[in-house]
Amino acid sequence: MEVARSRVGAKGQVVIPKSVRDALGIHPHDEVIFYLRGDTLVLRPRPRNYTEALRGLYADIWNNPDTWLEEERASWE
Repeated sequence: MEVARSRVGAKGQVVIPKSVRDALGIHPHDEVIFYLRGDTLVLRPRPRNYTEALRGLYADIWNNPDTWLEEERASWE
């Protein structure tokens, strides 16, 4: 895991360290997304294409949707 530090400025701005920008492929004028998970902040580059970024998400449930659906329904009881 790479660790980098930055300081919050008076206007609440933070500079993303170059090593992190390089690792994530963030360039000037790119947008980033912030996720809060409890007390943890996750920063990710905004996908250039959401369709491509989400392709394959939950693909495993579509291999056998009847089994997945039965398991979900059983969990409700």
